[in-house]
Amino acid sequence: MATALRRMASVTWSGSARQGRGTFQVGSGALVAPFTYNSRFKGDTETNPEELLLAAQAGCLTMALAAALQEQQIDPGTIDTSAELDLVSHESGGYRIPSLRVEITLSNRDWPQKQLDAALERAMDMCPICNALGGTDIQVRFGD
Repeated sequence: MATALRRMASVTWSGSARQGRGTFQVGSGALVAPFTYNSRFKGDTETNPEELLLAAQAGCLTMALAAALQEQQIDPGTIDTSAELDLVSHESGGYRIPSLRVEITLSNRDWPQKQLDAALERAMDMCPICNALGGTDIQVRFGD
């Protein structure tokens, strides 16, 4: 069995949930980002956990798709991926992410849709973020 790749991240939070402030930091140090209640639930110039999740989803699936297309000798050119989700209040008093929507645009679309769909299915199977989000409906489509 292969050795696991360990990834780390941390958060420091000071204060109450509504008035406090937090900072995300990824283990590599490549990203340090502030967040607050308002950035999470009201929207402002700071980030939130959901945006980081979307960035992870888009990045992971894009790389997996590039690998799956390469397996089929398909050159996708440039792959542009965008992702969005809705944070929905739950009866528990918390929130849920019932679905996540991803749109992938290939600069080179000169390939049969059947091949692209097979590569996407393979990519979703290879993508550890897709696999980690097993309880979320991940809807992916190719854009024009």
